[in-house]
Amino acid sequence: MTTSQVDQNTNIELQKRAQIKLKHDLEPFRNAIVGAYGVLTWEKQYYAGVVFGAISILYLLLWYMDLSFITLFSLLALLAFFMDFVIPVLSRLVSSGGKWDGEQEAKFEEVCGQLYGIKSGIADWYDYLFKERKPTLVVIVISLGLLALAWVGAIINNLLLMYCATVLVAMWPGLNEKDVFKSIIQKASKIVNDKIQYGKKKLQ
Repeated sequence: MTTSQVDQNTNIELQKRAQIKLKHDLEPFRNAIVGAYGVLTWEKQYYAGVVFGAISILYLLLWYMDLSFITLFSLLALLAFFMDFVIPVLSRLVSSGGKWDGEQEAKFEEVCGQLYGIKSGIADWYDYLFKERKPTLVVIVISLGLLALAWVGAIINNLLLMYCATVLVAMWPGLNEKDVFKSIIQKASKIVNDKIQYGKKKLQ
């Protein structure tokens, strides 16, 4: 076995251990995670409206209260600490009253795998952006992108931008699960092909 193969096997083993550790850490939240996964991937059709409506109401409340940044940050931190305490307790109560079956376990493992992939991706990007030496072109492109983002943030209401970003992130799993973009691309491709065929017939 070559050195590269040994390194590859070692990396795979480390990834498996990290994923198992993540699953173990999320074990107290497994009922909430599986439930949230079902809502975000639109297991029922009306879940899309529930997600969109909940986010819209939350941002309407934030807009109405017009909180300062420090107040908003403090309340969000308080909510995070509160949820960290409440969710495991509720999860234990739900699991004691109901049966945790193989399908739920499979969903939980799938979510843990996806979360590990996101965590690994963020870590890779962090290493690339802040630890590796980058070519001049990459530095220029990143700088221009950040300047453009700063300019957009200066001319458009930040709460509106955060609302749009939150809606996009929350709706993305459902859109991806239902192959919405795939169907849109297929429809657009069909329209383009029909137009091309129609143009060819007119030329003949």
